[in-house]
Amino acid sequence: MSQRDVLIIFGPTASGKSYIANKAASKTKAAIINSDSLQIYKDLHILTDRPGEQIVSLYDHRLYGILSGNNNCTAALWLDKAIEEINLCFKENILPIIVGGTGLYIKVLIEGISHIPFIKREIKEEVDSLLNRKGITFLYNEIKKKYNETKINLNDRQRIVRSYSLLKQTNKVLEEWQVENHNLLNDVNFKILNTDNDRSILYQRAEKRTEKMFNEGVIDEVNNLLERNYDPDSSLMKAIGVREIRDYLENLIDLDTCKNRVKQSTRNYIKRQQTWIKSNNITSNIEIKKYI
Repeated sequence: MSQRDVLIIFGPTASGKSYIANKAASKTKAAIINSDSLQIYKDLHILTDRPGEQIVSLYDHRLYGILSGNNNCTAALWLDKAIEEINLCFKENILPIIVGGTGLYIKVLIEGISHIPFIKREIKEEVDSLLNRKGITFLYNEIKKKYNETKINLNDRQRIVRSYSLLKQTNKVLEEWQVENHNLLNDVNFKILNTDNDRSILYQRAEKRTEKMFNEGVIDEVNNLLERNYDPDSSLMKAIGVREIRDYLENLIDLDTCKNRVKQSTRNYIKRQQTWIKSNNITSNIEIKKYI
């Protein structure tokens, strides 16, 4: 691999990403950089299946367990931290291995991210008033006048309002802002391993992982999390398993029901991940056998 290669190991939950990353790190001088939106938090180790101490002691792991749950890790925040670590790897002449199943993180790493300005309150109020008076079709047609090739669907009310608000504030619609991506890594070769697998196999692995988490004390871990009184709308509090285990702790459901709900939520998530991968055409451009 060249000095500017970045290995990306990406796929759904339970598709073997960490196993492949560790195998790759065992064959070359490398740093494994987290791209999972929940493993970046320090509060949940078991529930997020974060790498254990033994693995971390063997291979260089970065961006794991670095934020507390009262912080929301946006794609922009993660990208800044990931680029910093990747550039450090290049300076240290080691291979950066990006590992995780958060598709948005991979997308912004490869394509960059748009710095779209916040909408001012007075603009919001003006657009809301206009929407009430003239309707969503009027806003949509105004967007079309400025940017005829818009791909926003007429039924997508939220994006139309946002795009028109940006037009009023900046004289550019949403899609014009989105093509101006920043935070791009220059002269980098992205080597992608898509670990997607047959859905039934992923479901079986995920169910085994769920049982393992409960055996390892995930209930106590979530109980400790709940005692911290984080904002219920924060990213960490919406992790699969938190709500289900909270209901169990509050005696709203029994343990078997709790486990089954976690398993079902995980299956639903895997399905959404696979749909995202397919719709965004994330495919391997190298062979897995080269690294394991």
